Amino acid sequence: MENPFEDYSQVFLSCGLGNEAPLFYAKRRQAHLEKLDSLCVYASVQSENSRRICQNPEFLYLTGINQSGAILVLDPLAKNQSEREILFLPEKNRKKEFWNGIRLGLPDTDIKDLIGFETILPIKTFNAWFKKRIANLKAKHIFSNEVIRRKLQYYKLNVKDVSKIHLEQRVVLEPERIALARKAQEIARDAFLKILPRIYVYKNEQVLSAELECLMLRQTSTGLAFPSIVAAGKNACTLHYSKRDCPIEKGDLILLDFGCRYNAVCCDISRTIPASGKFNPLQKLLYGIVLDTQKFHEKNVKAGLTLKELGKKAWSFLEKNLRERFTRLGGKMKRRYIGKPHGISHLIGDIVHEGAQNKDYLKKPLRPGMLISNEPGLYGHFELEIGGVLYSEHIGIRIEDDLLVTEKGCENLSVGILKEIEAIEE
Repeated sequence: MENPFEDYSQVFLSCGLGNEAPLFYAKRRQAHLEKLDSLCVYASVQSENSRRICQNPEFLYLTGINQSGAILVLDPLAKNQSEREILFLPEKNRKKEFWNGIRLGLPDTDIKDLIGFETILPIKTFNAWFKKRIANLKAKHIFSNEVIRRKLQYYKLNVKDVSKIHLEQRVVLEPERIALARKAQEIARDAFLKILPRIYVYKNEQVLSAELECLMLRQTSTGLAFPSIVAAGKNACTLHYSKRDCPIEKGDLILLDFGCRYNAVCCDISRTIPASGKFNPLQKLLYGIVLDTQKFHEKNVKAGLTLKELGKKAWSFLEKNLRERFTRLGGKMKRRYIGKPHGISHLIGDIVHEGAQNKDYLKKPLRPGMLISNEPGLYGHFELEIGGVLYSEHIGIRIEDDLLVTEKGCENLSVGILKEIEAIEE
């Protein structure tokens, strides 16, 4: 096997580190072990079929393994060093590999060096091993992730959710993942800049969506961060619009929400562009309000503040500008929300919405190395007379960048993805 990382590229994510990848993941596990006071069990995979896997992000973060049928045990109380990290893997199944491709499995011992585990045991021995281990466990509880927690409760144990401990570690990106995040941004930027001059060519949402996604997939083997949103005209007022089968009219604004995954890290970008290549006066006015809100939010972001307090300031800024620059001029609007249509920021990392399950992170201070979205939006029916012409239409606008939190502020990783009115029209 001349290049095992290439052969296992979809089942072991090396983060582009090659032979250094096993040490990279081992350091993560060691840091995690130091936060534990008892046995911890992680099971792999949230869902899988023959063509697509949705790996549990906690398991992926600690192992780099992107396949089903595996269990990771971290045991800070183990007497022997070799038993502090144990990986359970399935047996090799050549028939399944004929259908689905190569997988990590036993008795293939060459994979020890590839994935950086000293102790790898057959998954069929886990139940017996676990019963023996908990029989001698002095701690009053154990930890596990959601995938396996219910199964372990069968043993009448006090099973604590490890997610909060894990998330504290995972949401701060190391230099290696920051480099991957920059590459994901480059891919999204290149795709957007290629479709922008051709925007008048796309006659419906499906064609535009297909080309945008194809341009990203040509540059990454780990796929999209999420199914793209391509919403023209009134459709952009549906936040998670998914139909993507409507025609694009010349006067429409088109909302694009897209992103790719590069190795282990995602990006999340939104842009709103005129199908004709030119904003009409009403569109330009409202777009300017959203863009100014985004710049206001970016200026305020820094370590030590919470997303909850930052979001409150940003939405207040948008509403104030909407009153001063639209309604005071006689503008009328109908919206299906009051003040805040959605969060202005979420965490980004190994999954596009990190920590989305409980959103406790919104109340916790930002730390350097966190990657967050910046995505103010405005959605509804708007009407205003400008220059003697009455403009009346459904408009959905969202502009989203990804910000890397620093000690004194933030770095906008999406700065090369055009969003100024003049630049888009040009």
